[in-house]
Amino acid sequence: MTDYPFQIALLIQKSIVGVLTGEERKQLEQWLAEDDEYERMYQELVRPGFLEEARREHHQFQVGEGYRRFVAGKRKTDRLRIGKRWTAVAAMGALVIGVALAFLLREQSNGTEQDVHLPVAEVIKPGKAGALLTLSDGQQVVLSDSLETQLKEQTADIRVQGKRLDYSSEHIGSFLVYNTITVPRGGEYQLTLSDGTRVWLNAETELKYPVAFVGEGREVMLKGEAYFEVAKNVSRPFVVKTEQLDIKVLGTSFNMKSYPSETQQVTLVQGKVEVRVGNYSRKLQPGEQLNYSSEGPEIRDVDVKAYTAWKDRRFVFNDDLLEEVIHKLGRWYDVEFFLRDAEVRKIRFTGNLPKYRNLDQVLNKLELTTHIRFVQNGRAIEVFAE
Repeated sequence: MTDYPFQIALLIQKSIVGVLTGEERKQLEQWLAEDDEYERMYQELVRPGFLEEARREHHQFQVGEGYRRFVAGKRKTDRLRIGKRWTAVAAMGALVIGVALAFLLREQSNGTEQDVHLPVAEVIKPGKAGALLTLSDGQQVVLSDSLETQLKEQTADIRVQGKRLDYSSEHIGSFLVYNTITVPRGGEYQLTLSDGTRVWLNAETELKYPVAFVGEGREVMLKGEAYFEVAKNVSRPFVVKTEQLDIKVLGTSFNMKSYPSETQQVTLVQGKVEVRVGNYSRKLQPGEQLNYSSEGPEIRDVDVKAYTAWKDRRFVFNDDLLEEVIHKLGRWYDVEFFLRDAEVRKIRFTGNLPKYRNLDQVLNKLELTTHIRFVQNGRAIEVFAE
């Protein structure tokens, strides 16, 4: 017999998380229309709190009870035990297995047999170098860690070297010509601008910049997060513009974070920067960080490594709220986290995690050091208080 029961169970999973496609929704609705018992089973499974209640009962999913509860029968079954230390797939996996076994028992009670093939959680690998380069004429080039080529753009030569690209220009033009590089979720990239400034781009980031700088200034536009090592030129200040801030520098290393709906953040590693927003202006010293939100600017001293480690193959957290932690992990692994218990929002985490490990290894470490539990369903990760 086919694995139809597991297909239905997976559709129920997707329905709970809210990621059903139009075609999958039709399949689920067709199944529900086949039998009133299916509808009762479905309503119980999607009832708020059902999965958490099952977990709290000694971390066991009792298939026999589930069968009697959902399908109405008296057949005795063994227990399927979920271990105390939950893996990323455990809770939703219990749901799949429980629903599927209910179907299997229903079929067996009618005198049929079938082979059981348990679903395996998707292995979510870390991000990698990749971006989309948009040239001044609108032409787009997909950048990957294996691409090596040379491009010509107005007065600049562009050398693509796998994980990075370098601009060089021997002739200064009379007008500015812009390129844009866009790094998706699950990506990162590096580039060297025509003046020698080096830029590391984090996931979900866009940088617009001239292929060659013209005039007395050097100006780029940033959305997302980037680390800059600005080539020193006293006569030509370097300016990074974000949606809210202007950061003016000479020769400086700093991290700039400017994601939509998040606090704007400038962390100075060395040199000096001047941050401007409206009528407000402030010069930062190395080790200082400016955070700008709807409540205004805030200056504080920080350990800069915690804010620049992402470019050096690490995640470093220092008493960070869990929401901030999962924002970073979500961008790098291209997954979505869903906080299922209000108390997890108050949890803080301190730790140093490798950036290039599979997601389940990172989540396991978080589970061991905090009172939380992660449940994986495809690329959706639910977060529960433990």
